[in-house]
Amino acid sequence: MKYVQTTKVLERGILTSAYKKNIKNNIRLEKRASISAIRSLILDHHENVESQIGSVLRVSVFAITIVMITF
Repeated sequence: MKYVQTTKVLERGILTSAYKKNIKNNIRLEKRASISAIRSLILDHHENVESQIGSVLRVSVFAITIVMITF
């Protein structure tokens, strides 16, 4: 296995300092992406619920109007 960077004597083994930094960076980026995905999912759901509520209100006002006209 070739290393891109030379490692110090204290950093022998699989978990070198550069590897640890790379893993930490990947985890940080993944958390940021997942938080962004969760936020967009919540916002999309909120907009969908608002749209459904608006439709229900329009239909109910229409139905009440029809009932009022017929009586």
